[in-house]
Amino acid sequence: MATRIDSWIWAIRLTKTRSAAGAACRAGHVRLNGVTAKPSAQVSIGDRVTYRADGRERIVEVTGLIAKRVSAPLAAENYIDHSPPPPPREVIAAIPRRDSGAGRPTKRERRQLDQFRGGAFLVVIAAVVMLLVGACGDDSSDSADSTAEPKTGTGPDFDRCGGLTTEDVARLTTITGMTLAIDNPSTCEWRNGPSRAATASFNWYRGSPIGRERGTEQLSRDHTQDHSVGGQPGFIASSGAICEVGVAWDADFIEISLRAPTTLDGESTMPTDKVCDGAKALADFVVKRAS
Repeated sequence: MATRIDSWIWAIRLTKTRSAAGAACRAGHVRLNGVTAKPSAQVSIGDRVTYRADGRERIVEVTGLIAKRVSAPLAAENYIDHSPPPPPREVIAAIPRRDSGAGRPTKRERRQLDQFRGGAFLVVIAAVVMLLVGACGDDSSDSADSTAEPKTGTGPDFDRCGGLTTEDVARLTTITGMTLAIDNPSTCEWRNGPSRAATASFNWYRGSPIGRERGTEQLSRDHTQDHSVGGQPGFIASSGAICEVGVAWDADFIEISLRAPTTLDGESTMPTDKVCDGAKALADFVVKRAS
């Protein structure tokens, strides 16, 4: 038995409405076992669902399948919450907020917001203070726009699925039985079975700086560190059966995700280092092929 992921996250009260759940999936804010999920994706017992909203990430393990919204106590019986604790109140209080009627943020303020979402809390707070002080002494808005925004479209024009074939994925990850389950211009996903099976994915994000994604990974993964591929900056993040590699070109980036098969208890059947070796091999292949 399986249930649509948009119905399930609404039923357990992660979203207020089912339409909001579907919109979150389409916006890329919902992941199933580390892979971006469409609204129609099926969840099964033992799956791990990640939902990002309002600057916080919720990570829940599926223990029951429901498609109808229930009360909070009944909803809690259908998942195990693995979410990281929310930020301290002091950090939340320090988040800059724009006054009503202040207009759209400037380019500089948008960059600062992106940096904050990527985890640079103290840097952003200091930058906002400097911005406010400067605004009091200088009415000119030219200086706020003087620094160039990261450019979109400076990276390679990747082939469909990053140029990866099903045979490439099996060879580079040493995981057999992979089949292509999702195939569209920006996302491809391979699987070797139903729930708890291995999955590999290629995702291409254009016009979305990598810092925000790295910040999310830092909150949800056990280990996150800098990692470059073909001279391009990026990150590698891992946790148990999942390893992800991100590679950036200004405001564009790709992300390779590999999830090893898991046992009934949710334990990885492969060492995390070996999972990351596979993810790195996929990223190296994609970048080298596109260069």
